[in-house]
Amino acid sequence: MKKAMKRIAIFGTHGAAKTTLVYKLATYYKMNDKNVTVIHETARQSPFPINMDTVYQTTLFVVASQLQKELQAEAQGFEFAISDRALSDAFIYINHLKRGNTLTKSLEDFCFEWLRQYHVLVYLEPTEGYAITQDGVRASDEKYQLAIREDFRRQVDKMQKKFDNKLNIINAESNQIFDENQCTNLIEQINRSINEQVKHVHMV
Repeated sequence: MKKAMKRIAIFGTHGAAKTTLVYKLATYYKMNDKNVTVIHETARQSPFPINMDTVYQTTLFVVASQLQKELQAEAQGFEFAISDRALSDAFIYINHLKRGNTLTKSLEDFCFEWLRQYHVLVYLEPTEGYAITQDGVRASDEKYQLAIREDFRRQVDKMQKKFDNKLNIINAESNQIFDENQCTNLIEQINRSINEQVKHVHMV
């Protein structure tokens, strides 16, 4: 019987070192002979505007693209899929701009249910005073960045309340990712939490 694929999602606001952690985690699992794939952030491939110019079609595209990639990874038999963002992240931006509609609202409910599929969710924030690297894609407006961070904090609270604190969410900051010892500890914490979940499922 084929083992269920382990899903890990790294999510959070701009410049929190999400992508760096994604690659470090992928390297860790590959070095431990695990069959792992990375689900890259899909917003960067969107044919529709993103960030402060987001429209409802952007949200539909981002969610549909990421969901397709996660399902393809499962069908292809990967042991681990590490996603650069959770499926529900897309709604932060459309809701912040109040440009959502009945389609995005219905899809948001589905994506919140999909959060149960992730074995661990790692919520990352930029460490205070950490300068966000501008790459020509990230929103550069500091007020907007801070507002999105607050929206993410509210979403994490909403996630915990909806699922009665049963989602496996690990909180971390960007400085942990760039410190070798702290990053090693974080990766080991992520791996332990997955193993504990698997053991619990087998025991139930």
